[in-house]
Amino acid sequence: MAENIALNLEQSFGELNECVVVTDRNRKILFVNKALADLLKVSRDDLIGTTTENFFADKTKFEELGELYNSPNDQRHRKAYSFDIRTGEGDLIPVEVVSAPLFDADHQLTGILFFARDQSERIALETRAKNIAETLEDALEAISEGFAIYDADDNLIICNENYKEIYAPSAPAMYPGNDFEAILRYGLERDQYDTGSLSNEEWLADRLDHHKSADGSVIEQSLSDGRWLRISETKTRNGGTAGIRADITELKTAKAQAESAYRDLSLIADIISCSITEVDLDGRCVFINKKGCEWFDGTLEELVGTRLRDRLPWKEREQVRSCFQKSYSGQRASEEICFHFPDGITRECQFESNPRFDEAGNVCGLVVMIVDNTDKKKTERTLAELYAITSTNELCYEDKIAEILRLGCEHMDLPFGIISHVIDDHYSVTHAHCPESELEPGMTFPLEDTYCTLTLQADRPLATAQASRSEFAKHPCFKVFGLETYIGAPLLVDGEVYGTINFTAPDTRKRPFSSADIQIIRQFADWVGHEIARDRAHNALMQAKVNLERIASVDDLTAILNRRAFLEAANTEVQRFRRSKRPFTAVMIDIDNFKLINDRNGHAVGDDVLKKFTEIIGGALRAVDVFGRVGGEEFCMILHNTSMEDAMLVSERLRQKIVDECQFDDIEQTITCSMGLAVVVREDVEFSTLMQRADMALYNAKSTGRNKCVEYSSGLDVIFAD
Repeated sequence: MAENIALNLEQSFGELNECVVVTDRNRKILFVNKALADLLKVSRDDLIGTTTENFFADKTKFEELGELYNSPNDQRHRKAYSFDIRTGEGDLIPVEVVSAPLFDADHQLTGILFFARDQSERIALETRAKNIAETLEDALEAISEGFAIYDADDNLIICNENYKEIYAPSAPAMYPGNDFEAILRYGLERDQYDTGSLSNEEWLADRLDHHKSADGSVIEQSLSDGRWLRISETKTRNGGTAGIRADITELKTAKAQAESAYRDLSLIADIISCSITEVDLDGRCVFINKKGCEWFDGTLEELVGTRLRDRLPWKEREQVRSCFQKSYSGQRASEEICFHFPDGITRECQFESNPRFDEAGNVCGLVVMIVDNTDKKKTERTLAELYAITSTNELCYEDKIAEILRLGCEHMDLPFGIISHVIDDHYSVTHAHCPESELEPGMTFPLEDTYCTLTLQADRPLATAQASRSEFAKHPCFKVFGLETYIGAPLLVDGEVYGTINFTAPDTRKRPFSSADIQIIRQFADWVGHEIARDRAHNALMQAKVNLERIASVDDLTAILNRRAFLEAANTEVQRFRRSKRPFTAVMIDIDNFKLINDRNGHAVGDDVLKKFTEIIGGALRAVDVFGRVGGEEFCMILHNTSMEDAMLVSERLRQKIVDECQFDDIEQTITCSMGLAVVVREDVEFSTLMQRADMALYNAKSTGRNKCVEYSSGLDVIFAD
């Protein structure tokens, strides 16, 4: 006989996330669950006894659904209806509605069960909602059962109409007195049964064995029209056999769909780039996706049934344990944890533990999601430090470049960082960061032997974390340098290609390069190009400044210091002497009878004499000595760290050098010079006093015959005083 199915609607649907409404055959609402009341923003009590007409934005949809009540067995119950509903607050929400007719034991329509789904969250909930809706729809379909009784001789006594409907091809043979085997053969002859790989006789023998045992066990039977039956047979008190046939086609279909949905969910879970696991109350894994298997370094078979947290270091186990304890109490737990995973990679992760509840509302397990935020965190830190490096005034150009390379090596987890300058086919290292100074600025390689030639050809950043398994393996660089990991970007300076910035390693990088890594090296390239351009501009400015200072400090004719520049340098020497006490000697020089040279030969010849004179003197001095023109034919030199005795030797040598080398065929007179020497003393606060003493000595040299070097002595003060 048919069993009546009692449904506890509140228990089944009250807390369901799907929206559920049950109406009677007059479209009056008998039940709505909390999800629908929340969606409509109307209390459940206010909805009971009313219709849903007021919530239809398009009244024709309400009328269309009304047809379902007139045709309860219509296939339209399997159709999904999409339309907009209006909430109690006037908002429009797109929903998708499916229905299922509800029958009593006499197969009379008692009402309709509707499932409504909020389309606005369909993308996120589609898979799960579809699975739940279809499973519930199949589970709640009215089950048509067939009933038959056979006597001890296996002859049919009686069967109901449902039994005949189930086995419609065999119905003519279902009359009292006909035996069970004859009815089976009648159906076999009309291809009623799906015998699979068995012959008709083999299938019949197997079916008769089950029928004769009649031990109450359940078997499933497949019909040729695609339906599936559940068969349960038991012995009666008088030795007969009573059997129930239930159509479980929808149940089998639902099972197949559920299995398919589970496969789809597993596929989605495997596609997601985070670890998703489910653990039971003992913390043992009952599900783990593909990414989780990679991180925990095991196969699905190896990891399911184990405590995954036991594979982590003790400190991380403690952090996970505290999250689990919170979730076991029914609360969602979330924490940022740096995990050292068994696959050898350290990841900065967002750890989320969500309790899983059973039908009684008790926590029965946890669903754990671990999201790898390493790239995000590292990128944030790297960009912040890059900004600090490039914006500070505490670092010079070279220091900034060195810091950028260091930062890049740390971010990329690679040992070598290089900035290159590319001219034609030559690749020159300008800056390098490496563990043991294997690379030094100035090293040059053929461009074609470097991966950077690919980067420059692509005009964009390129990267490989495993060159041997990529197109990079075909490049000469792989053979020449054996670099397994590379990431590089073109360097542009003032819009022109300057070279590249790249980071490399001979080993495979544990983590593949991410889009964030590509953006980071692009930022590095932009900043380095900017720093190079700024350094060029700074150097050009400094050179211009030097040139201007040189123009302002150098005598136009002789190319030595002019009077102003010489006196500035001389005063600096005086201040240095007062600090260090290191002596120096000032030497005033005058070309003898220079006026006669100009008068007899012209000023052009006189200029030639001045230029040759300064070349001879300047070429013989040390780099630390100071030499300048302080008058028309008057010069002064400062002999650094030189006593009077040494200074006199130098001066005599220079005086003789003028006699030997500073002569002209067109000038009849012998060109000579006179020199006056004075050593700096403690009382000299400015160079003017020292210069005055040297000038006195020069005057004495000229007045006593010229072409000589005279040392200043205190007696000269008396002569000049007279």
